[in-house]
Amino acid sequence: MRNIPTDLLRTFLAVIDLRSHTRAAEQLGRTQPAISLQMKKLQELLNVSLFAKDAGAQPTEAGELVASYARQMLTLNDEMVLRLSRRDQHGKIRLGIPNDYADHFLPKLMPRLARSGHDFRFEVVCDLSHVLLQGLRNGLYDLVVAMTPDGPAEGAFMTWKEPLAWVGYTPTSVVTDGNANLRIVCYPEGCLYRRAMLTALQRDGRGYDLVYTSPSLAGLEAAVGSGFGNTVLARRIVPNKLTTLDEALGLPRLADVVVGIYLSSDRKRSPVAESFAAHFADAFLAGRLA
Repeated sequence: MRNIPTDLLRTFLAVIDLRSHTRAAEQLGRTQPAISLQMKKLQELLNVSLFAKDAGAQPTEAGELVASYARQMLTLNDEMVLRLSRRDQHGKIRLGIPNDYADHFLPKLMPRLARSGHDFRFEVVCDLSHVLLQGLRNGLYDLVVAMTPDGPAEGAFMTWKEPLAWVGYTPTSVVTDGNANLRIVCYPEGCLYRRAMLTALQRDGRGYDLVYTSPSLAGLEAAVGSGFGNTVLARRIVPNKLTTLDEALGLPRLADVVVGIYLSSDRKRSPVAESFAAHFADAFLAGRLA
């Protein structure tokens, strides 16, 4: 009887869901050749062709069948590991996550976990992404959600691109001073939103003034919402009281950031961290938390 590794099935589903080996590689934080080798191995184990010839990531009928079973198998696998965490003294998950992601996503994720019957214990720390990644390397966290500017950091479990947007209290509320300098509200130095914003302004020769700095999303929301200045945030986490600025206003184009879910390589890592990471990643990428 042949056993099919779950990591091959996860990769296969990423390829067909994203309809691209390249995009799957970006999402999973691996190289395209590594993804292709995994798919070759899976096809050899199953002794079927999973992808239609000359059709990229289009699954064959056999591929569709494998995908159906793969989703069921991975769901059962993760469900088993997560439920067993109740009996495991290491079931606590140490999670590091940026402040705005925590504020936006965790209130939506936690009720879903509660309804599912999972008895998790969490220790959540919010900080800048580069600080969280360093903490992960030092064994402080089991799981980290972090942003990087030019591609995923080493050891990503899954990654995706996150578009950024200029934000104001109305779609046309560009706030400037008497010299036409843009009044900037931002997170402290080291934040990638801040870096992307200032890089774009400097590239376009646009004057600006840093008028308000806060480590919390609530602080930025209060400042921008009162008309004190403008900021940049990931497009899908813009608070309801604020809005993205109209592109016709001519503000500088912003580069995307890469968001990744990272697992600790520490042997003391919670044994349920990987299954929780898969659950967490699925929620992010499927848009169920957006």
